[in-house]
Amino acid sequence: MSQNFFITGANRGLGLAITQVALSEGDTVLAGCRQPEKSEELKKLKAQYGSHLVLIPLDVVSGSSIKEAAVLAAKAVPQIDILMNVAGISPGPANATLEEVDLEKCREAYEVNVLGPLQITRTFLPLLKKAKNPRVVHFTSGLASLAGKGEGGFYAYGVSKTALNMLSRTMSFDLKKDNIISVVLDPGWVQTDMGGPNAPLKPLEAATPIVKTAKELTAEKSGQFIYHDGKQLNW
Repeated sequence: MSQNFFITGANRGLGLAITQVALSEGDTVLAGCRQPEKSEELKKLKAQYGSHLVLIPLDVVSGSSIKEAAVLAAKAVPQIDILMNVAGISPGPANATLEEVDLEKCREAYEVNVLGPLQITRTFLPLLKKAKNPRVVHFTSGLASLAGKGEGGFYAYGVSKTALNMLSRTMSFDLKKDNIISVVLDPGWVQTDMGGPNAPLKPLEAATPIVKTAKELTAEKSGQFIYHDGKQLNW
């Protein structure tokens, strides 16, 4: 049975790969990014999949842009089955020490990685509530694990993603009454602009199990920190 995805950061990297996998499985994807009309990859997919791919302008730090995206989404589909908050940033340098860390970059990371998913999920609630089995998947990182933290650095990225973990956990309780599942998912180390060329996973290699895991999420998983294959991770 086909499902409707809304994916942020869908124009490149992991977001684009997930879009490709979902479309190949017969699902409909609403692809959100700042300038979808400038993405050659999305335009090629649009030509191939037609109405199954809807391109939606979206700036994840703009409340007005998010509201406009929700309006466009509601015109395109009756409900959102799976909302994927993929868009995120990692302001460098990653190895900045306590003395070197740039507070403005930390604020920027928090704005995109935490407040973005918060605003998007809240704004898309009406469309999620119309689904029979609505799921929200926030993309986090192994670098957000308190238990797994064994070195310094990643002040902007790691700390913001840890905050995202708590956001998802908190949402899972508030959204339980609406039967909406909320999880944070670590996609693994992927060859993207953020992950770099030395990462062991190519985007499509990570995207395939991610789509499978998202489709198979159950209420028991809500509030968990999971890997791309669905296995639970330590906070």
